[in-house]
Amino acid sequence: MTSPRRAWLAAVAAAVCLSGTVSADDDYEGLPPGEGRDEVLGLCGACHSMKLVAQQGLSRSTWEEVLVLMVEEHEMAELEPEDERLVLDYLAKFYGPDRLARRMAK
Repeated sequence: MTSPRRAWLAAVAAAVCLSGTVSADDDYEGLPPGEGRDEVLGLCGACHSMKLVAQQGLSRSTWEEVLVLMVEEHEMAELEPEDERLVLDYLAKFYGPDRLARRMAK
């Protein structure tokens, strides 16, 4: 069963992909493929560039704190548990502290 929130996220991601203002190679603003990418793009990209996300290099627990802050201070809608898990798993995997350390070592 699709939640209204999941349907909204899919619509946002589809709108970005179909907008014509983004090339086919850049549909996801550089976000690597993986489960949760659509949710991250829909939620985070609604307010700011994915470059801001990519430069963070935060632990999963710190990403969780960031989501709480976004809900409490920046009017982001509270996530359903499954969406929160997807977003946190994705951010921890692709934008965790080890990614930042690898990028800085180059």
